[in-house]
Amino acid sequence: MTGYGASLDKSRQLELEVHVKSVNGRFLETRFHLPKEYAPFENELRQMFGSSWVRGSIDVYVHRRLGQEQRLRTVQIRHETAAHWTRELKQLQVKLGLKSEVTLRDVLQMPLVMEHQDRVSLLPGELKRVQTQIKLAAQKCLKFRVREGKSLKQELLQQLNDLEKCTVKMNALRKGAQVQFEQRLKSRLATLNVENMEPARLALESALIIDKMDVHEEMVRLGEHIKACRILIQDRGTAGKGKQLDFYCQELLREVNTIGSKSQFAGLTQTVVSAKSVIEKFREQVQNVE
Repeated sequence: MTGYGASLDKSRQLELEVHVKSVNGRFLETRFHLPKEYAPFENELRQMFGSSWVRGSIDVYVHRRLGQEQRLRTVQIRHETAAHWTRELKQLQVKLGLKSEVTLRDVLQMPLVMEHQDRVSLLPGELKRVQTQIKLAAQKCLKFRVREGKSLKQELLQQLNDLEKCTVKMNALRKGAQVQFEQRLKSRLATLNVENMEPARLALESALIIDKMDVHEEMVRLGEHIKACRILIQDRGTAGKGKQLDFYCQELLREVNTIGSKSQFAGLTQTVVSAKSVIEKFREQVQNVE
């Protein structure tokens, strides 16, 4: 499920900016984009997403900016390098016949004479501040996902209603198709020479053929799966609904495919195709559910 959240913590010493973005995914995948100072704590930060997040691809961006007072730099003067450039500059001055003198500023501007190193140690309590800002951004992202989930819930329920309408139509067509099939079987048997056939064996074979073409059991299971999906979607306390709904999508499609394979009547086959289309749309949306 998609979502976005951001937080900002700014003081004279440090500015922290956190962005949490999530997109759809079958499993939970958390990717951190951290400054080098926070790299040793990535596993600890990752645990913050273990309890409230079940599915989705999550990107966490953390930006660290030291305040003006904290931008202390250690300056290292490479004396040997400075002496080397001084000699070279003086030799060049003599060779070119220049009257100007070599100054300290000239030497300091030469490569590798003065080296700056940023101070990378964490400030007191800085890791705690980072965790707090990640938590705040994640909470905002979750609220975004909840709002999307409410609209998704209505869409899923509507798709179940559409599928239920297909099942009602299939059930009505099933009864008519069953009658037509029995009449067709009787007509075929009337044209055959059944005098040499055992009545019991003939009745058994006919019953097996009729039973093989009947989709009553599939219709019953299909209806139960729809009820189970509706309960899952409406139950707020159920965790891991997405994976459970994934399973039911497979079962819904299995039953509809079985009905289609047994069907020998155009009207029922057309309704089966419509039901499969609804299930595919339902399954696509289920991928967004945690």
